[in-house]
Amino acid sequence: MNAWIETSDGRQIPIESNCHFGRSSSNEVRLMSTSASRRHAHIHAQRADQHLEYWLADLGSTNGTLLNGKRVTIPARLKSGDGIRIGEEEFTFKMEFNAFGLAADTEIPATVPVRASQRCWFLMLDIKRYTALANQLDIDVLAQNVGTWLRQCRDVIEAAGGTVDKFLGDAIFAYWVHDDQRAARVAAAMRELAVLQQARNPDFRLVLHHGMASVSGGAGGADNLSGSDVIYVFRMEKVCSKLGDDSIVSAAALAALPPECRCEPVGSHPLDGFPGEHALYKLART
Repeated sequence: MNAWIETSDGRQIPIESNCHFGRSSSNEVRLMSTSASRRHAHIHAQRADQHLEYWLADLGSTNGTLLNGKRVTIPARLKSGDGIRIGEEEFTFKMEFNAFGLAADTEIPATVPVRASQRCWFLMLDIKRYTALANQLDIDVLAQNVGTWLRQCRDVIEAAGGTVDKFLGDAIFAYWVHDDQRAARVAAAMRELAVLQQARNPDFRLVLHHGMASVSGGAGGADNLSGSDVIYVFRMEKVCSKLGDDSIVSAAALAALPPECRCEPVGSHPLDGFPGEHALYKLART
């Protein structure tokens, strides 16, 4: 058991890839507090380099999730011994090694299976100007807005058969392994996310690419994606931020999307670490 939740009465609830908190019976941690939401918060296991991390995210609950006494606004990386409070209920996050120690990270075994490179869809969602937003809004409003956004985006991605790979502070990185049916489902997810964008609550950008990645997996139930096309997505995000657009789509993604998913050119741009200039596009408004 790499990590677990310890309840106030000493029970231990193991964390596999995800651990959900809420009043609904479908949650791994069933909450009894009347101030808790049916889907209140969750812990997400994700890989970074050769280490396994655990991140806590609120899901837009009305009364919030406290981590070491402070309300969670964006997903936060957990360390062993952290206290989580939801309503009147208190929990302690535990792991075999302290995730922040120099030699104490939970290391992924050297025998982690690495599958051959696979063609994937890559999606990055990133809140615009988060620091400014955090300074403008009351913390309770900020936490609820961001948590609701996280829940809605994750629901869209997973309903379309995608996988949320990582939380990156105020961003989400997700992917789909390519198959003949996937393009239509990715396009449907893009349409739903574009509708969420129109609410501007919060304002966020969308980055979509199609390419190759090595996918490794192991204990903990979380995959790790690596390869130049993964880096390409992050370089695209920087261009999208500079342009101030809501979305940016690579030429490879445009070529793989169904014709009804229309895009408009935004010119050719240099991408740090990739030679030449790269034709980029944005999703056309419907």
